[in-house]
Amino acid sequence: MKLLLIHAWNEKERSYRSRFSSLLSYPSLTLAVIYSLIPEGAFERIDVVDENSQRVRYDREKYGLVMISFDTSSSITAYKHCAEFRRRGSYVVCGGYHATALPDEVLRHCDTVIAGPAEISVPEFISDFLSGKPKKLYRNFNICPAKFPIPARDKITKRKKLKIPAVTANRGCSNHCVYCSMGMMWKCDPRPVENVVAEIKSLKSKMVVFYDPNFFIRREYALKLMRALKPLKILWAANATADIGYDPEMLRAARESGCRGLLIGLESLNSQSLKGAAKRFHQADKYKEIIASIHKYGIAVNGCFVLGFDSDTEKEILALPKRVDRLGLDLCRFSVLTPYPGTPLFNSLKKQGRILTEDWSRYNQHNTVFKPKNFTPERLDRLYRRVWREAYTWRRVFGRTVSSPWRNKPYVFILLGANIGFKYLGINKVNK
Repeated sequence: MKLLLIHAWNEKERSYRSRFSSLLSYPSLTLAVIYSLIPEGAFERIDVVDENSQRVRYDREKYGLVMISFDTSSSITAYKHCAEFRRRGSYVVCGGYHATALPDEVLRHCDTVIAGPAEISVPEFISDFLSGKPKKLYRNFNICPAKFPIPARDKITKRKKLKIPAVTANRGCSNHCVYCSMGMMWKCDPRPVENVVAEIKSLKSKMVVFYDPNFFIRREYALKLMRALKPLKILWAANATADIGYDPEMLRAARESGCRGLLIGLESLNSQSLKGAAKRFHQADKYKEIIASIHKYGIAVNGCFVLGFDSDTEKEILALPKRVDRLGLDLCRFSVLTPYPGTPLFNSLKKQGRILTEDWSRYNQHNTVFKPKNFTPERLDRLYRRVWREAYTWRRVFGRTVSSPWRNKPYVFILLGANIGFKYLGINKVNK
C-alpha cells in the first residue's frame, strides 16, 4: 500500500509563492514530523507534497492512504483534495489547526480526524488502520516532550525555502492572547536540553531558527539551553515577547550563545489594543526603549503588527510606517486581525454578530472577515495594503538594513533579502 502526505496550501493565495519567497520562507516541520512517526516498513512507498511549492496530482499514483495537514485558510483546498482522493478510493485522514478547532466539520470531508499533536495519535491511527479498525477521531494531548522524534527533514522539499533549518525546543505558550490558536494545539512543555542539542548537532548547520512561540517563556530552561548552545558556535534566531528587553541577563546569554535575531509580536502601538487582546506586556510606549536594549547586544528585531483591534483608529494605522521608522526595527510584518475558529476572539465576535463570513479561504491574515469597530471592512483592507506598501519603499528597505546591528556583519545580506522578500510578498494577489 502507498501513502501520500500533504501539507495543503490555499490554492488561490499567491503570497509567499513569488520568486522572492526563498528569501523569507522557513521550512515547515509539519510533514517532516509526520513522516518520522510512520513505522518503518508500514507502507511500500511514501510520497510527500508541500503544496507551498509543489502540486498535488490526483492520478500520479494509487494511494491507499492520504494524510492531509492544513490550517484554516487552506481548508477549502484541503476539502477539494479529500473529495478527489476519496473518489479514487483512498482512505483520507485530516489534521492540523483547523481540524483541531472544528473536528466535526472536517469529518464531513474525510474518514478520520487527528486533533492536536501527532506524536501519539499518528502511530496509534496507523496501527488501527493496518489492522482494519481505524477510529473516526484521535485526540492525544498528554505527550512527553522527551519522546518527540527528530523530524525527517531529508524527506521534505527545500524548494523556495531559506536554507536555514528549523528546530523546536518548546512548542507551547503560556500566554493567552485572544486571537491565537496556539493554546488549543500545544501544551507548554519543553524538550530535554540534551535532545535539542543533539538534534542541532545532527543538522551540521551554522545557523538555525527556533520555532518556539516564545523561546524565553521558561526562564531557567532558556538559560540552561543557551549555556548548552554556546559551545556549538552557531547563530540562531527565535520568537520572543517584548519584555525580553528588560532582562539583560537573558539578552547577554542569548548573544553569547549565538542569538542574532528575534521576532517579537508587538501587535499594536496602542496600549488599549494590547490590553484588549490580553497581551501580557502592553506598554507600547516602551517599545523604542526595548528595541534599543536588544540592539545593544547585536540582536536584530522583526516587529509584527496586527491591524483592526477595536481601539485602533485610521490615523494610528496610517502613521504606522513612520512610527516603525522611529522604533528602529530591522524588519516589520503586518497582518489583519483574524478571528480563527476555536479562539476567544472568534467566539466573542460570533456572539456579537460581527463575523462576516465563514469562507475559511479568506482567513489568511490578509483580508478582513469581521466588522471592525472604527472603519468598514473594505477600508481596513485598503489601509492594510497601504501600510505594507509604505513600510517597504526602497528607501525604508535600505534604511533598515544600513542602521541594523547586523550592518557590518556578513549575515546582513539575510536581513536585506528578508526586507526585499516582504516588499514583494504579494498581498495584492491573495484570495480576496
